[in-house]
Amino acid sequence: MNFTSLLERHAGQRPDAVAFYDIDQPVTFAELLGESQRIAGLLHSRGARAGDRLALWLPNCTAWLATFMACARLGITVVSMNTRFRSREVGDLISRGKCQWLVIWPTFKGLPFQQILDDVEPELLQGLRGVMVVEDGHARGERSGAIPASVKGEPPALPETMRELIPGVPAFSHGAAAHADALMQVPMPGGDAYALVYTTSGTTSQSKLVVHDQQTLIRHGEWVCRYFDIGPDDAVLLGAPLCGAFGFSTALGGLAAGAPLVSSPILNPAECAKQIRQFKVTHTFANNELLSLVLDAAGEEERPFPSLRVAGFASFAPSLDDLPQRAERAGITLVGLYGSSELQALTAGQSPTAPLEERQLAGGRLTSPDARVRARDVETGEILPHGEIGEIEICTPSLMKGYLDNPEATEKAIDAEGYFRTGDLGHTTDDRGFVFHARRGDFLRLGGFLVNPLEIENFMETLPGVANCQVVGVAHGGKTVPVAFVIPEPGHTPVEAELIAQCKSQLAGFKVPVRVGVVEAFPVVESANSNKIQRGKLQEMARELLGAT
Repeated sequence: MNFTSLLERHAGQRPDAVAFYDIDQPVTFAELLGESQRIAGLLHSRGARAGDRLALWLPNCTAWLATFMACARLGITVVSMNTRFRSREVGDLISRGKCQWLVIWPTFKGLPFQQILDDVEPELLQGLRGVMVVEDGHARGERSGAIPASVKGEPPALPETMRELIPGVPAFSHGAAAHADALMQVPMPGGDAYALVYTTSGTTSQSKLVVHDQQTLIRHGEWVCRYFDIGPDDAVLLGAPLCGAFGFSTALGGLAAGAPLVSSPILNPAECAKQIRQFKVTHTFANNELLSLVLDAAGEEERPFPSLRVAGFASFAPSLDDLPQRAERAGITLVGLYGSSELQALTAGQSPTAPLEERQLAGGRLTSPDARVRARDVETGEILPHGEIGEIEICTPSLMKGYLDNPEATEKAIDAEGYFRTGDLGHTTDDRGFVFHARRGDFLRLGGFLVNPLEIENFMETLPGVANCQVVGVAHGGKTVPVAFVIPEPGHTPVEAELIAQCKSQLAGFKVPVRVGVVEAFPVVESANSNKIQRGKLQEMARELLGAT
């Protein structure tokens, strides 16, 4: 199975069914198929061929989806790029991804795309052979934009300022027409053709490039739609950017089912709330921060989203641990999720029929019936019995093909039995179920005991004047000690000695932070799904605090 076959099946069976709502602009399956074929023909006419790589630097919009499908038709691998990326990340991805093509919407959101490109080291862009420029009307596939342009056969001229975004690299309009027979002699790629590259969201080192093929992505979408009961009459709100595993795996579930996807270039909580009501959204998967803001936007209504059957969430904002209870009061079935770029997002999820205390936990059942999970003791290397905490290892058909152009890293990540070493700690409930606890590096070995820093953080956030807390472990005096950083509540000035004293009165001695730093904000790195806290930077700050004692 490949993406063109999937799209042709939906377009053949239900051509007028909506595939994608771009804010409020409906795009049918027939239109999406036509757009993808036009763009594929356009790229092919410019010299793009199977095996090429294309950097897709767009927000959620019709152009993103249609361009991805066009690349899938040609056998081109898409290297997805977050619109939050700046010159260092853009240059790195284009260069390490060995991209020959770049797709960009230069006027989106007023972001300085031209300046970003100007700041990239020129040698990092030397492999590019063409830049496809998306303009405002073409991005959404509006009736007056890209779709009619292919019918009229009138290629729009690019504005003068967009004709050479990168010196020496020709630019052409995404909305230009392609000959009707442009793909006649172009063979259809197989399901094993590479389709998409995600970037891992490492916070302390260079990200790895994770590659998946077409058939693996499609099969994962089929398992997602079956596990979460997504059908063609449902609607799926994209709660994350398509450039990341979270957003794209959500889209895969909807595409596999033939259900309309609902999204917008900017994930505005008020607009998301409006879209849920307007398009009777039944499923969404997002980080807990966005879901919390969507609930805020709903106001005081008792059941603000009656169509919404399942809302899957990942806990990227630690301070929002009351979200499951808030959602429950609003009549929303919230379920914890688990996934990664290597395994796909939505690799596992809690059952919507489980009680709240179980549903709110990260992890759950593996969505593929052929997947298996186990936990390994981090010190002895032994496989642990169910219920004991160790490193989670998962064997699943949704596993990546590997790290792009990096077989050594791939070999380290996947063992001889096909199990992926997740780097996460948790315990299994059976061979297809588990509960996630924390990243392996986040657990602290304190006083000879394995301690989840979340336990200390949750306690400190109950103390007067403390809004948020993060705890890291650092070497000091020949052992690992905990150091806490807190963000104060407005109008409060927490005193370090008082906070430590309160911890001593209620926590075991080895859990008590030896220092507490008061900060205005935690250092973060931007990823496709959320801003992730840089624990490595916090450890540097902790060492500075300890050095000052």
